[in-house]
Amino acid sequence: MDYALDIRFQRPGWPVAWLTGFIWVTLALVCSSPLIAETTPMTIVGVKLLRTKRGSAGKPLRIQLPEDCHECSVMHGPFYEGQNAHEVFFYLKVPVSQKEIANVKVSVGDLDVRAVIVEKSYLKFHRSGESINFNVPVTPRQRSSTSEVQTNLSWPGVTVRVEHAFEGRRDGKYATGKWPAIQRQAALNLEFGLRDAIRALGIDREVCDRGLGRIHMMGFDTNYPLGHEDFPPHAHIILRWPHFAGSQAPHLYLKENGLLGGDVMVSIDGMPQIKTTSFAQGTPVPAIDYLGETVYETVENLDGTLTLRRPTVGSCDLRPFKPTEQNFVSGVLMSCTNGRSSQIRATDDTDAGVIRVFVDSKPPEVYRYDPDTAVLLNSDPSLPTNQSSTCAGDNPAPKK
Repeated sequence: MDYALDIRFQRPGWPVAWLTGFIWVTLALVCSSPLIAETTPMTIVGVKLLRTKRGSAGKPLRIQLPEDCHECSVMHGPFYEGQNAHEVFFYLKVPVSQKEIANVKVSVGDLDVRAVIVEKSYLKFHRSGESINFNVPVTPRQRSSTSEVQTNLSWPGVTVRVEHAFEGRRDGKYATGKWPAIQRQAALNLEFGLRDAIRALGIDREVCDRGLGRIHMMGFDTNYPLGHEDFPPHAHIILRWPHFAGSQAPHLYLKENGLLGGDVMVSIDGMPQIKTTSFAQGTPVPAIDYLGETVYETVENLDGTLTLRRPTVGSCDLRPFKPTEQNFVSGVLMSCTNGRSSQIRATDDTDAGVIRVFVDSKPPEVYRYDPDTAVLLNSDPSLPTNQSSTCAGDNPAPKK
């Protein structure tokens, strides 16, 4: 089966459109037959072809799937196909019964391919002339992560997810206009500033010891992975419930000046039926656990700064590191009611694949990742490897 993949998302010509319509009518008639009890379970697999040298748009690809995989198909549309300076990507719809789709052939023309990636794995491939061949592993997933470029750093009770903002991979609503470098740096500093405020107030131990889930700090994607716009620029602090569903996800929006601003929009992960709730700037936003208790509150202050509160314990203010600059780009100054204070800033070198976190005058924390997949390679200091032994996890204990 041959599929032409136009990386600029051109619509098919009338013969393809006519054939597509004919196929859909035929499928509708067949599927309406009482002899067909159920359809084949399918999953979506993303494929990235990495360029040897960064470049611009090239010729359309032609993808040939094996003849013996009758249910296999190439997906079309801006979510599922495209290219940027780093890579060309496409998505396949395949039956979950297949462990591997063997001998996928892609006509790449003069595109010099240095690697083929599915999810976070590098695949062996063979080149012959203007074509490459490879086998695609099939691992059923709720969502493919091939086009996501994010690194997770986890400690007991807390995870910081760094979305790597490659300007050469910009897409969706970030494809044009001013590149949000200021907001990206501000979000990165706020993520690690919140991490240290959580530690200062002991919220990480509370969540960990009582099995309330995990607190996730996140920034925003700029490469439109599977249609995830993540726009406008923002940061998150999410109390991720055990088993995911019910987690409240506040969106702390960042202005072009590197400060927070506007209403805080809170959605409920795993429950799309519940409408997003708006909290006016200056209003405390509670993080409620699955027992109905408030674990902490965040307040987006009217001056664009942030406050984290733990009921009956205290609070920490996060303000710009350099008051003269009046933004979070240079770092975060944390000051807490219990006397704890720190100066925090972080950098992300996406070319080298290195995150560095500076806290006061301590040696920097260094986290190295693969720039192609965002998989963490090593860390200094080392991250905890057996967090389940120190956290209650999904076995919550009653509050004392």
